[in-house]
Amino acid sequence: MSVPIDRRSVTRELRLLLQGVDGLTGEGLGPALQRVAEAATMVLRAQGAGVMLADEHEVLRCAAASGPPGRGLATAQERLGAGPALDSYVNELPVASRDLTTDGRWPDLRHLIDRAAVRAVLSAPLTLPGGRPIGALALHSSREREWDVGEIAATMAYAGVVASLISMALEARLRGVLLDRLLDALRTTSDRPDIEDG
Repeated sequence: MSVPIDRRSVTRELRLLLQGVDGLTGEGLGPALQRVAEAATMVLRAQGAGVMLADEHEVLRCAAASGPPGRGLATAQERLGAGPALDSYVNELPVASRDLTTDGRWPDLRHLIDRAAVRAVLSAPLTLPGGRPIGALALHSSREREWDVGEIAATMAYAGVVASLISMALEARLRGVLLDRLLDALRTTSDRPDIEDG
């Protein structure tokens, strides 16, 4: 089984997973992504991290953040419809900013973030197997920072692991939905009187 091809189906299923609509994924995707964001700060040596996922309208929404500054950065990008995470998602490439407060690519973003907590930002796309982007992982630092090639490569690798986790959760949900439908069909069939019993 593979994740649905249709982007709307994928984003709808992601939304349901994040809302915890079913118990098919154990603790749920939301808490797992929260742990992913918190772990990213230690593993990738950043002051904060966030995971943004696309909704059914292709708008990135904050799914998890390691703390208020990361959530504020994600919310600001949602409001503006612009920022490093969105560029990373759209272009399917990592996007780095040495200092978000002076970066000319997103001039309005600096007014919506906590400048004392968010300065340098590095975003990497979250891409499902098969090449479908579903969101972005964003790291931030409280000081200006030149992100080196090793940090960018590590962030891309970490984003790949996060995307695999999301893919597995989607597949588990879809298998559960299919199993429920099959069981319903079997129940319906067994509830009908046999033609010979007529």
